[in-house]
Amino acid sequence: VIAAKVVHRAKYFPGSLILLFAPTEDQSVELMSKISVFMKMDPEIVLVRDSSETKKLLNGSRIKAFTSSPGSARGYSDPDIIVIDESSRVADELYLTIRPMMAGGKTDLLLLSTPAGKEGFFCNTWERPSDTWVKVYVRAQDILHEVLPNEYPEFDSEQWIEDQRKRGVKAYISPRHTREFLLEEFKEMNRNEFFFRQEYYCEFLNQLGAIFNMDDVDAAFSAGIGEKTFDYDMHLDTVKIDSFWRR
Repeated sequence: VIAAKVVHRAKYFPGSLILLFAPTEDQSVELMSKISVFMKMDPEIVLVRDSSETKKLLNGSRIKAFTSSPGSARGYSDPDIIVIDESSRVADELYLTIRPMMAGGKTDLLLLSTPAGKEGFFCNTWERPSDTWVKVYVRAQDILHEVLPNEYPEFDSEQWIEDQRKRGVKAYISPRHTREFLLEEFKEMNRNEFFFRQEYYCEFLNQLGAIFNMDDVDAAFSAGIGEKTFDYDMHLDTVKIDSFWRR
C-alpha cells in the first residue's frame, strides 16, 4: 500500500520529493525494492536515475532512501511524503530532526511499525489523542483464547473494531494470518506470549524485565485527579492521582 502511494505521488505530481527512512540500510533498500516493483509495472514511468538508494523520474520527482541516522535527514525541506518504516525501532532524535522539514504544511508523514514496548515517539504518537493523525490498526485473529483459555477471554473481533472506531482508529483483522499459521508461530516462539502479542496483535507492552509498569509511572505524573488501584505483589494500595502519589 505504501509503495503504491509513493509511486502514485511521484508519477502524477512532478517534482515531488519522497524520503524513506528505516533503522538499517538493508531495510531502507528493501522498502525501495518494493517501490521498484510497482514502477516496473508502469511503462509510462521513465527513470533518469535508478539505484537502491535513489530513484529520479523524468518529471523531476525523487525518491530517496536513508538509514535512521539523524545526520542523513538534514538538508531537505518541504518533502511531499516522509515514510519511517519500523518506526518503533527508530531513535526519537531522527523523528525530531525530521519534523522541522514539514514546516511548509504539505508533507504526508507515514509511520509504519509493530510496537516495541511502551516508549519512544511511535508509542507516544499512537497513545496520544490527536485529530491530526489518521491511525490504522491491523492485527491478527485471536488464537490465545484457544491455547490459553484460562488466561485469555474469548476475543470479539466486531466489538474490538467498534471500540477502536470510538477512539478514532481504523481497525482491521488481517486476512493474511491464518489460524494454522498463528498456532504454528506461537509454538515456534516457545509459547512466548509477550512477543506473540507484540508482533501479531500489535500491543504496546511493558518491556520484559521492567521493574515498574509504565501505566503506573504515567499515572504518577498525571495532573488529573482520580483513583487508581495499583496491583503490587505484596498488597493492593488505592491512591489518589494528582501531581504526585499520596495516600
